[in-house]
Amino acid sequence: MPNTQRDRTPHLDDDGLSRRVVAVQYLVTSLISASVALVPTWTGVRGTCVLLIAAAGLLSGAALLLTRTWPLPGPCNAIVSAALSTSLLVYCADGSPAVGVFVALYSVSAAHVPFLRSARAVVLATALPFALLPAALVASGHPGQVAGWLVVLPAVTVLPVLGVRSLLRLAARRARRDVRLDLLNRAGLLETCARTLQEGEGLEAQATVSVVHFDDLRDLRLALGPDAAEEVLAECARRAADLPGAVVARLDQDTLAVVRPAELDGNGDPARTGRAEGRVLRQVLSEHVVLRGEGPEHGLRLRPDVSVGVACAPEHGREVDALLALADVAAVHAADHQHRVAVAEGEATVDAEALRLHAELPAAIEDGQLRVHYQRLVAARTGATVGLEALVRWQHPRRGFLGPGAFVPLAERSHAIVGLTHWVLRTAAAQCAAWRAQGHDVSVSVNLSPVVLGDPSLVNAVRRAIAENALAPGVLTLEVTESALLGDPEAASTVLAALRAAGARLSIDDFGTGYTSLTMLRRLAVDELKIDRSFVVAAPQAPADAAIVQALVDLAHRLSMDVVAEGVEDGSTAALVRDLGADVLQGFHFARPVPAGEVFAPVVPDASAEPVLEVGHLG
Repeated sequence: MPNTQRDRTPHLDDDGLSRRVVAVQYLVTSLISASVALVPTWTGVRGTCVLLIAAAGLLSGAALLLTRTWPLPGPCNAIVSAALSTSLLVYCADGSPAVGVFVALYSVSAAHVPFLRSARAVVLATALPFALLPAALVASGHPGQVAGWLVVLPAVTVLPVLGVRSLLRLAARRARRDVRLDLLNRAGLLETCARTLQEGEGLEAQATVSVVHFDDLRDLRLALGPDAAEEVLAECARRAADLPGAVVARLDQDTLAVVRPAELDGNGDPARTGRAEGRVLRQVLSEHVVLRGEGPEHGLRLRPDVSVGVACAPEHGREVDALLALADVAAVHAADHQHRVAVAEGEATVDAEALRLHAELPAAIEDGQLRVHYQRLVAARTGATVGLEALVRWQHPRRGFLGPGAFVPLAERSHAIVGLTHWVLRTAAAQCAAWRAQGHDVSVSVNLSPVVLGDPSLVNAVRRAIAENALAPGVLTLEVTESALLGDPEAASTVLAALRAAGARLSIDDFGTGYTSLTMLRRLAVDELKIDRSFVVAAPQAPADAAIVQALVDLAHRLSMDVVAEGVEDGSTAALVRDLGADVLQGFHFARPVPAGEVFAPVVPDASAEPVLEVGHLG
């Protein structure tokens, strides 16, 4: 089975990375070479030749950085040119102390070597100096220095290369494994499946891809803490790994994936094969787990509650990502089945259109099919627009204009949400900068899915969006749902602190619907609470909901947080939540989500508008 996930270890085939690496190599070594040529005490240096070589390196480095049309040397060409130029510099040094500088420069000029995937290229890069540099010394009339440099060369060539390559391999391994459980993560599973589910004939091409949802793990985290939940998941992963041929990975906080070679049953029916695999997994994973951790939970016997979805290769496809998506959809349906097992057929395949949308999403981002609409947030006292919430839409070429509910939920389950969120961040930040340049003093808010909150690329993406658009600290607001904080509060707190340090303002969305403790709320670096729309909509008719709104407003203000009331659909609700102390109001009473060009057009409040519930974390 071909694997759609490419190796993400840095290497010279990545054009953007290789250009930067080679360009910096040329610039640094050329500048140092030029400075060596100008040192007056080193009279043996042939300055003109050295300066010419340095000038060629400076021009090449600058061209690589400034224009993408400048040809990038291939790995072998880069290696040979670095070794030849260094050898020529050694020859031009004529035995002076500058020889040491030029030989040491080789360790810098070979900076790209650790990024090479080819072992042959690495051997070539480290071996050439042992032949060329001594030859340069002999040619310049200083054979007596050869033995010394043959001793020194490993320190400036072999050791740096091996050291950096070892670090890169370690980083690559960490990028493919879940750190807490030391299991494969999604990327690691996809890479492994390239070998396990490879395309071909025979039983080696037949396998089951199972996705296991642990339905009660969230409640377990709330009751006993994250360590107990991790212990249950680790034990279940160990049991699954003991099955013959099993490859086990952690897809997200409460989900495992299990890939096993399989043989169709006697009737050649993949559905029966899938159900049999699902029953085996559920039987193994539903056995009692005895907690071994310290604390009051020590010795407790817990029976995990799991739902299993199964897809079969090659009957349901050969792409690993697609099989995981099919099995994930089946696992969702399995929660409603008596035996908690479902195969990617029948009810599970009714979501084929959603799966098709999911597969089309990355190309849609590249092709500019996505749109961001913005809904105004207004100051409760003045009615002035103080911010905009970015809400994603899809102008699909076949299905027309799609709301987030059509594609965001499945994107969240398959990690396509990460790329989607990064795109929304870039787009919303750029649009906010444009509005502010026009004189509109507004901020912009972007929703973060729980999946994105746990992604290691998030902080850098936020930092880049702020820096590229020169946004002041606090102009970009990131909204995180209350439920996203409950899975691993400590990790969430760390991420939120990093996002705040990057210049973002933080908001807890849908507040009041989860189980956030006051202790956790006080510890989190949060600037704003958005009261869930269910309380706001009901407040005018239900005194109990109005009292909840009042209590949440008082709580937030005591913690020095601003309060946003979302779901304000009419004038009476606006007046009530304003009197209850909300700082900012949002809802169809003030504005519907509209394209960026219509945000500051005159808007007439429409109290008769029917509220439309936005579905999905990005919309």
